[in-house]
Amino acid sequence: MAERDSRGRFPRGTSGNRRGRPKSANRRLETPEDLDDVIIEVMNLPTTIRTSAGEENVPLFKATMLRLATGKAENRLAAVHAIHLMRQATYSRQQRVAREERWHRQLEERELTAAINSDAGRER
Repeated sequence: MAERDSRGRFPRGTSGNRRGRPKSANRRLETPEDLDDVIIEVMNLPTTIRTSAGEENVPLFKATMLRLATGKAENRLAAVHAIHLMRQATYSRQQRVAREERWHRQLEERELTAAINSDAGRER
């Protein structure tokens, strides 16, 4: 480890932390799409519920739906809100995927048209 000077400072370019700055484990949410991805990820986390057949591992979304349907939800408003958020997030993701597919198709069509036009120009 680098030694400090008389004022308690490290030499330029070095620090007292030999391992360096820790990498951030938290993902930044910069767009609505990022938030949608987090909502979907959280609602798909596995959770254990008790059923008549014993304990079952199910996604959190399914557990929320089951609790709401059976009347065992502690906070019905929060459960309904969570389901609504999941529905919006999946719909937004579906729309985004469809939009990207349309964009890629249009790009391929443009490239194909450009290739045909350039081939037609060479033949003349």
